[in-house]
Parts: sequence; structure tokens; C-alpha cells
Amino acid sequence: MRGQQLIERLREIETESRQLDYERLQVVHEIDELGLAKEMGCYSTASFLRDAVRISPADARRRVADANALFGSTTLTGQPIEAQLPLAAKALAEGVISRDHVQVVRTTIDKLPAGHHAEVEQLLVEEATRFEPVTLGKIALRTRAHLQLEQVVLEEQAARKRMEFSMVEDIDGTILLRGRLSPECAEVLKAALSPLAKPAGKDDDRSAARRWADALIELAHRILNSDTLPQDGGRRPHLAITISYEQLRDQIGLGRGDFGALITPQAIRQLACDAGITPIVLNSEGKPLDVGREQRTVTATIRAALIARDKGCSFPGCDRPPEWQYR
Repeated sequence: MRGQQLIERLREIETESRQLDYERLQVVHEIDELGLAKEMGCYSTASFLRDAVRISPADARRRVADANALFGSTTLTGQPIEAQLPLAAKALAEGVISRDHVQVVRTTIDKLPAGHHAEVEQLLVEEATRFEPVTLGKIALRTRAHLQLEQVVLEEQAARKRMEFSMVEDIDGTILLRGRLSPECAEVLKAALSPLAKPAGKDDDRSAARRWADALIELAHRILNSDTLPQDGGRRPHLAITISYEQLRDQIGLGRGDFGALITPQAIRQLACDAGITPIVLNSEGKPLDVGREQRTVTATIRAALIARDKGCSFPGCDRPPEWQYR
């Protein structure tokens, strides 16, 4: 198959996969209704699914929630609960929407008063046939904001309280970043990084992820070189690296940053090529004997001349443009 035939076959497979998801959720619903999980000695249907088909606990809980929303459920007293999402169930059975669409519809309906369920489900299922799940999620949020703005504001405030950011050292010495931002705070960060994350030119072959990573470091350097940060330990925030003169000269061993990172002399030279440097002489016990003045290794005039001459960083293997050099 070629061209359009491959595209059509891909669409056929996607439709069949969605229809299979519908059938899978039907089976999950029957297992839940019959109480087979407890017969098998499991605490819940979700815990049964986790072990029976080897899926994550989160996916197992999601399948049970989706199945109950699509096909209804039974209360502890034996009272049946009608299917919450009949239109979504029909669309999934036909293969025109995916499970991700269903989850967007379900989680939106769960947050709305019962009086709005039918109209909102109809709206979102119609939109799900035209848009992918992320865009559908934005449509759902706009819909909820129209119907219950106060609740959306409270959720936004709660999202800000859940924000977190951590840096964990991996076994190879690199740092893994992990975090969560509220939508509006993420917009602020993206706005700051976007101008720095653009391709440097037509020959810039960095991936988008690499460009965003470089932009984050460039933003940090620019902030450190400004006078906008509060003082840290009695002086403006700065990057401090300790290395002996012999190691730096002969490019052997490793230097050490204030936060424990081990850095090669080559990388330290690159960092120091346009930095304010304070020489500190230590004795054999590591105690300071003399502290010099901070001095710029490159003046603004010399820097302009170097840019005109080198068209960027002259460090071997460095392809950064002049605008990205540390000030």
C-alpha cells in the first residue's frame, strides 16, 4: 500500500481499535456488575484488572470509571444507576471518538450539576468527532467556565497550591526535572522561554525539547546577570565553582559547584569565558589565604570585537550564536 491507501488503512485500524475499546469496557462493566473481583479475592474491580491483565492501577481505575459512566452501575442497595454518557457510548461503539475523548467528557460531566449533563454531553461528543482530546479539554473548560465560573476559579487556585518543582540527580550525573504548574503560571514560563527557544537559524538541528532546555538555562544566566534578584548570603546570586589552577590549566580532574555538581575543566573554561571571576587562594587545608577582586575577563568593547571576528563562541565544538553567550 502507498500514500492514500496507507492513510485509509490507518484510519480503519483506529476505528477498529476504538470499537475494541468499547467492547473491552463492556466486559469490565459486566465483571464489575457481577462482583467477580470479590469472588476472586480482590478488594475491587480495579485491583482485579491490575493483576488480571497487568495494567497500572491508574489505568485500571480509569477503565472502571469509564465503564460505569458509559453503561451505568448498581448501588450497594441494588438500585440501578442509568448510564451517564449514552451518547459517548454510542460514539465510541461506532469508533468515531476515542477513550481519551470519553475521559474528557466524563470528568467534565462529573463536575457539573445534573441539570446540565445531557446538553453538555451532546455538545462535547459532537466536538469530539472534530477535535483531538487536548483541544476537546479546552472546549470543556470553556463550557464549564460559562456554566460555573466560581468553581473553575476555585480549581485554578487549587492548581496553584499543587505546584511543585524538583531536581533529582540521576546515576549518570545528569539532573532529572519534575514538576507541576498551574495553567496560568505555565503560560508565564512559556512566554519567557519562547523567544529564547526559537531555532538559531536554518542550520539549527536541535530538537524542540533541546531548544526549550537551552532556553531555560539561558533565561537563568540572564537573570543571574541582572540586578533584579534578591541577595543571597549578603551578595547578589552567582554561580560558584571551585577548581585548582593546575587542574584548570592542564584540564584534568573535576571542579565542584556550590550545589555539589562535578564539572569538567573544559566546561568551566566555557562558563568562565565571559564571566565575573573572583580568584581565591586556598592553603593545603582548603582555608582561604587571599581573596581578589571580581574582574571581567572580557570588556564590552572587546566582546563586540570578538563577536565580529568569531561570529559566535570559539570554544571547540560550541555552536552557540553570539546572542547566547553569557554576559
